[in-house]
Amino acid sequence: MQTGSDPVLSALSPSRLAPRPSRLVRISRLYEVMDLMLDSVGDPLALQSLAASASYSSYHFDRIFRELTGFSAVEYQRKRRLRRAAHLLRHEPDVAVGRIAQDCGFPSNAAFAKAFRQQFAMSAKSWREGGWRAYMDAQVGRESDVSFFVAEPNNLAALQAPYRAPEPGSIAARVAVRSLPAVRLRYQRFFGQSGAALAQACNGFINAHAQASSMPWYGVFDEDPGFTGEREYCYDFGAASEVLDDPALGLRLLPAGSYACLDFCGEWPRFRAMYEDWLERQSVWRLDSTRPHIQRVERAAAGDGGGWRGWLALPVKKR
Repeated sequence: MQTGSDPVLSALSPSRLAPRPSRLVRISRLYEVMDLMLDSVGDPLALQSLAASASYSSYHFDRIFRELTGFSAVEYQRKRRLRRAAHLLRHEPDVAVGRIAQDCGFPSNAAFAKAFRQQFAMSAKSWREGGWRAYMDAQVGRESDVSFFVAEPNNLAALQAPYRAPEPGSIAARVAVRSLPAVRLRYQRFFGQSGAALAQACNGFINAHAQASSMPWYGVFDEDPGFTGEREYCYDFGAASEVLDDPALGLRLLPAGSYACLDFCGEWPRFRAMYEDWLERQSVWRLDSTRPHIQRVERAAAGDGGGWRGWLALPVKKR
């Protein structure tokens, strides 16, 4: 992540988690603006209003936003709209392409078709008919397999292992749909990192908050990680606010609801395996694109080997 010289961006470093109160407010507002952009992905982008909500002029807001994410606010939202459309085309086969284009904020079917082809090098129809899989394998590749947090940054075997499809039914047999409660999360946001870089960043964050090191940690993706290139990753990592009540961090609510959960201990399963072995075979459940992917990890008790355990959770809704 390039921080430039702006004090707000410098304060985002895990080594500087106690900036002045005015900086804390701006950091929090920048996060809130980004979350608002995701929640209103189908609405027109009012850059001036977003800038005002973060206490910046439009010029400075766009500059800071670009330094933080690598993209202008307009480009960032355009890419998020296209990824949301790609997500819906894959998981909502009964919804017309034109309706998806409208719901994702495109002014016309023609504008959507042009933008989609530019982003994914195929038509929306080809994507829906299976082109998404070729794109994921060829364009995203290994990064999509290790985009989540691995709590052992020196475990190169886990971080660099190529994806192997599970034995049919082996992951599905372990998946259970649960009703999870809402969690108020204090988090650090990481941009453009995956694999070993993300694991090291998250472990550095854990070490910086030793008072909460034995508590559960949450990693959060708001989009389908399989369609998001490494440069565009936006990953939130933190702990429940009652455990990690640090005002220097962002604050968000992980929504309650139905999630397909895969428990693990001493292994690092992939979301991709859950998609392929469970979700794509479902007649009852489908993915809910309005809620995030969540990974929860904590250290196991000494009697269980003292390693890491947790679960992956896919947001789902009934068909």
